[in-house]
Amino acid sequence: MQLCIDSFTTINTVTQKYLEKHSLAIDLSKWPQGMSWDYVLVIPVCGEAADFLSAVMQHQLHLNVLVILIVNRPDSHVKGDQWFEENEVLLQQFSQHHSEQFVLSPEHQLIMAAANQQVHNDVLLLNFNNQPFDPNKGVGLARRIAADTALALIDFDVIKSPWIFSTDADVVLPKGYFDVVQKVPEKTSALSLTFAHKSDSSSLEKLQSQYDFKLKYYQQGIRYVGAAYDYIPLGSTLIIEAQCYTKVRGFPCRSGGEDFYVLNKLAKSGFIYQPPQPIIEIRSRFSDRVPFGTGPAISQIQRQQFDGQAMTFYHPRIFHILKAWRTAIQTYYQQQQIPQEDFGLNDYWQIEAVLQQACQQAKSEQRWQQFIHEWFDAFKILKSVHYLGNEFKSIPHDELLASEAFQSLHPQ
Repeated sequence: MQLCIDSFTTINTVTQKYLEKHSLAIDLSKWPQGMSWDYVLVIPVCGEAADFLSAVMQHQLHLNVLVILIVNRPDSHVKGDQWFEENEVLLQQFSQHHSEQFVLSPEHQLIMAAANQQVHNDVLLLNFNNQPFDPNKGVGLARRIAADTALALIDFDVIKSPWIFSTDADVVLPKGYFDVVQKVPEKTSALSLTFAHKSDSSSLEKLQSQYDFKLKYYQQGIRYVGAAYDYIPLGSTLIIEAQCYTKVRGFPCRSGGEDFYVLNKLAKSGFIYQPPQPIIEIRSRFSDRVPFGTGPAISQIQRQQFDGQAMTFYHPRIFHILKAWRTAIQTYYQQQQIPQEDFGLNDYWQIEAVLQQACQQAKSEQRWQQFIHEWFDAFKILKSVHYLGNEFKSIPHDELLASEAFQSLHPQ
């Protein structure tokens, strides 16, 4: 899966180094000449309905977009045979509806949209159905291959926009989706778009709303703490600037959480922009394609309720403690005093040694604040929340809403 486009000239040497040393892009040596698109969108596909792309792109029909679909499935999964058959139906469907088809390899084809046919967008179809992925790499590997391929096409000016758009097969992309990158704040490394789950089932919608509340509650907690990691990491709502993508070396090859980890790195190299519009519509559904995430989460909530267990949430005092602790380590450069009321966090992170060493290396207050931002990142915040969760037990929804600590998380 190494890149090879002998007939193109690279635009950016930094990107070229990434493509040569770290890329998992497919072999593009047989790419046809003289074609270009304004935007590129990557979507991992496993066991989806053959017509899913029509729903995803229903509001984008008149835009010049190349859609990279990477058809994949995890190895040794109980549904492996079922997903293989469903993927084959999808692959056959795409192969039948096109105006022109360019074979890049026995597995991968560039399919040009045909007028009055089911496929309305040009599609780069990456077929890994006969090469099931390591279940420990899963969707992260799928996103990585597709996004690395998109990066190569951007670098060779086949794609005009320097943004890698990432989504999933269960969304409807709104009008204005691709326009959102036209006006972004300076030093934006990625966008995390607003989303709304939709369902025709009232019971599923209720389960989904509980999980969405959990996501947004945690987001508000991080925002209260004051850290710049206050986004909701969803691969279906993510847009990454191409150069920043190379700096963080792409999506990690994980079976889940690849969006969390790539955003954690991107937040250190730039700004994660969270515009209120447009809103990505995500179809609620139970899913076992990945070991954790939205689909498995709502399945777990359903099982808990069936067993009579109430859904619980992090105690809001945790975020108050983290805010005070983070503020204390921010002021260490000037005051040389470790946090006093730490609830065990000092020992957990061996904070005195960490701060002393960093203080010797920091040359200014600005550099110190940058160190705190990079060191106390999304991963360490999450680990700290889990650690404090041993001291402050999770509480039910109604008790959470009634607590003064929760109410003070929200600005007036």
